[in-house]
Amino acid sequence: MATKKLEQKEMRKHFIQTLYDTLDSVISPTPYMEIIEGNKVDVRFLDGKGRLPMPNTTEVNVLDIDIASLFFDDFDILYEGVTGVGKTYTIDALFNAVFGPGGHCTLRLSGGILGSSALEPFTTTRLENGMPKTRIDPEKCGKYGALFIDEINRGDSQEVLQVVDRKINVNGDRGYLRIPIPGTERWKELAIIAAMNPADAQHSSALELDIAGENRFLKFRFPNGVAEAGSSQLEKKMAGDIHCRFWDEFARRTGMKGGWREIYPIATDPEQLPAELDGETREFIDVALGYAGHDPKETFARNAELMQQAGISPLFSIRDDNNYRKILETQGKLKHGFVRRDLRKIRDLGRLLGFIKGVKNSSYESPVRINDATAAMGIVLESKAITGTDYGSLMALVNDARAAYAGMHEKIGIPEGYGLRQAVWQAAIHAGQKGGFEAYISTLKAGMSKLNTQAASAAQATISSRVLADLAVLEHFSKAHEADVAAALKAGGEGTFKGFSELYLAKKSQSSIYEHRLGSIME
Repeated sequence: MATKKLEQKEMRKHFIQTLYDTLDSVISPTPYMEIIEGNKVDVRFLDGKGRLPMPNTTEVNVLDIDIASLFFDDFDILYEGVTGVGKTYTIDALFNAVFGPGGHCTLRLSGGILGSSALEPFTTTRLENGMPKTRIDPEKCGKYGALFIDEINRGDSQEVLQVVDRKINVNGDRGYLRIPIPGTERWKELAIIAAMNPADAQHSSALELDIAGENRFLKFRFPNGVAEAGSSQLEKKMAGDIHCRFWDEFARRTGMKGGWREIYPIATDPEQLPAELDGETREFIDVALGYAGHDPKETFARNAELMQQAGISPLFSIRDDNNYRKILETQGKLKHGFVRRDLRKIRDLGRLLGFIKGVKNSSYESPVRINDATAAMGIVLESKAITGTDYGSLMALVNDARAAYAGMHEKIGIPEGYGLRQAVWQAAIHAGQKGGFEAYISTLKAGMSKLNTQAASAAQATISSRVLADLAVLEHFSKAHEADVAAALKAGGEGTFKGFSELYLAKKSQSSIYEHRLGSIME
């Protein structure tokens, strides 16, 4: 058992540092992408090509993603790449270091009648009334800390989905793939990483993973870094017992004694990492989804209809020009647009990227900023691209949205961390606390007028339409509950925001539009 108590951040730091040091002689740090931050964010997919380090840039390699993913229970990675680039080797090395040979399982799936089952590591077969019967084995369900599913697109999709959901059902039995977090009543979910060959002409035996399967993972194209790495990687190999080496060194640095079952769930406890997004980041996710992953004209029309219901006429539109056509052409590379599950992916991938930056700058903090969410949204969108299409053009759409949003933010002079909607609403509240309900509504309308101006691009028009539509919903909500809003304004200080929050929670069930458009402002 662990014999010394460390602060979570300190434990996390030593766990990560020791893991990187242990794997340094084993895994090649193949570059995956570079995040460039400044007046705008840009994400470049490197495909194994290294670049000179520059100020305000962060290079993210495959090992960064693998290690960071251990800290997020619902963040499952799917690597797509040709045979021989290092998918299996890299994942096997990571899992061997942390969990040892007996603490993780590698499952290589294959099709056909004699194909292996994704449920096999967690079940047992015994005779019942003289007939073989497959049952869930509770001991096996809690045996492993991690599972690598190789050739995932060759397995039975229904079985694979059960494993990825960490809840398996066999002949009426149910099993949960997890281990306890010592000292709590919570569980650490089984870490899962999967890999597959691309379903293209060069890999004709491979199939496309169905949409239900892909949506449960975040798919990365595994970069081929052999041309960059060259002879520098000849000595990279798994030698000796890297599991003992890792945990012995961790114990030396921390004074904590115990095996992976005692320490790993505590060190990687996902509840110890912050998950809150600031107002600016949440707003950007709201406003960019309808531009990057959906026809901007349709998004604009939906928002314009809301504005017109509230008596507001937009002074901008989206022109059917070459730029708009290029947007549609780029979106034509998508299998499908954003779905509900992607919202969590964007948030958690943003957290993961923030986490990686915290590792690289030695802070070991993981605040999620708007640039992290921007990069995350682009990566999630790229994961939906049709096999064989280029990589990076969909990210360009997200960058367009980020640039347009930043321009609006700067023009109105809103502090970092605050959304446009928050700024207009809080200005209205400040005025209403002094001048009452009429001053509140008047200031709200004035703020909306500042945003209702000509748009320079389809991205700006789409974003403006979403922000204005949301504020129009806020105005309608406020007028519909004038007496309650007036009372909240009179309360003053924190009492005003508490009053608004209580009013919103009490009335949001009146229409789904309230929750969808006001939740990220008021909650």
